[in-house]
Amino acid sequence: MSLTSIAELQTIIQNHIAQRPLPLASETLPLAQAAGRVLAQDIVAPVSIPSSHVSAMDGYALPQAAPAQSSLKIVGESAAGSPFTGSLKIGECIRIMTGATVPDACSTVVIQENVNREGERIVLQQDAPAAANIRYAGEEIQAGQTLFAAGRILRHADIMVLAAQGIASVLVQRKLRIAVLSTGNELAEAGSPIAAHQIYDSNRPMLHSKLRDCPADIIDLGKLPDNLAATVQMLHQAAEQSDVVMTSGGVSVGDYDYLRQAVAQVGTIHHYKVAMKPGKPFVFGQLGSAWYFGLPGNPVSGFVGFDLFIRAALWQIAGATPIPQPLRFQAALTCNVKKAAGRADIQRAIISQNSDGTWQATPTGKQDSHRILGVSQANAYMILPQECGDLAAGEMVTVQPLHEVFL
Repeated sequence: MSLTSIAELQTIIQNHIAQRPLPLASETLPLAQAAGRVLAQDIVAPVSIPSSHVSAMDGYALPQAAPAQSSLKIVGESAAGSPFTGSLKIGECIRIMTGATVPDACSTVVIQENVNREGERIVLQQDAPAAANIRYAGEEIQAGQTLFAAGRILRHADIMVLAAQGIASVLVQRKLRIAVLSTGNELAEAGSPIAAHQIYDSNRPMLHSKLRDCPADIIDLGKLPDNLAATVQMLHQAAEQSDVVMTSGGVSVGDYDYLRQAVAQVGTIHHYKVAMKPGKPFVFGQLGSAWYFGLPGNPVSGFVGFDLFIRAALWQIAGATPIPQPLRFQAALTCNVKKAAGRADIQRAIISQNSDGTWQATPTGKQDSHRILGVSQANAYMILPQECGDLAAGEMVTVQPLHEVFL
C-alpha cells in the first residue's frame, strides 16, 4: 500500500467529516465558563459601544474649537457614571474625566496638560481643535451588528466583549464524547506494581491531557489485551457511547496487532499509513456513527499524530468554523540534521528568538519514536518535507510551536 502524504491525509479526514456532520445538541453556559467552546448561534450586539459620546482623556469639554490663550469659565463636571446635566454657553466649559459622557452642547475635549487652571477658569496653552479626544457613540460596535458567527471558538477576549454587551450566557455546542483506550499485554497502569516484561501506559494519560484543550468529555475505557474478540467487543461498546473513539497501539502489522482488523469488522477504515516519521501507521475510519482514530503504540508517534491530524479533526466535528490551524514559521538550523528522503520527518526541537527577531531551531537529540524525554524538552516541531534529505546548519526549516509560552 502506498503511503499518503500528511497534507493528503489531513484533506481526507476533513472531507469525510464534512460529508457527515455530527448532529450536536447545544447548551447554555454562563459567560465566564464559555471560553474554548464552539458557539451554536450568531451573536448580535444588543447595545452600541460606546453607548454615548465619551471623553477619551481627562481634561475639559468645550462647546467648540478655541485658539490658544482662550479663557473659559468652568460651570460643571462630567465623571464616569455621573454625567453633566446643565447647559453651556459660549465661553464656558466643564471638567470631564476619561470615559465620562460628553454633553450634547460640547464638541471637543482639551486635555488637562494643555490647560492652566486659575480658580474656576482655564486658559488654553495650545489651540483646541474641533472633535478632539472624543470617542463617538457606536464607533467601535453598533447595536444590531453581528459580533460573532456560529462556529466560532470563543476566546478569552470574546468573553470581555460579550460581557461589555451585558450578555450573561451563551449558547454553545455540547462537548464531544470521546472514548479513549490503550491496547497491549505489556501495559501496566501508573501507580501499580510493574513486572520486568511490562511498561507503564504513557499514551492514554497523554491523550487525556491533550484532550483537555479540546471540547471533549472523556470516556476512559482503560486498556485492552491483545485479543481480537475482546477488541471487537470493546469497539462495539465504545462506538455506542461516544462520538469519537481513539486508541493507541495495535495498528501496525505485528502478530498481536489486532486493532486494524477489529475496526474493519466493526466499521470502516478510510485510511491507513501516512508518509511520516514518526507515526507511519495511522488508522482513520468509522465505527457506526462514531469517528475512529487509531494511533501507533510508540508514544512519540501518538503524540505527534494527535497534533497533526486529530486536534483539527475534533474541532471540525465539534462544529468549529474555520477549522483552527497551528502556527508555523521559519527558523534557521543551529546544526546539521540527518534525514532520509521519502517521508516527512516531524523532529522535536528547541526554538529561540535572536536579538534581530529571527528564530533558530536546535533538535533535542536523537529522534527515535520511543524517546519521550526529548518531547518534554522540546518547545516546537521541525516539519521537514517528505522530499528533502540531510540538512546543513543555517538552512531554514518550518517550525510549529508546541506551547504558547517559551520557557
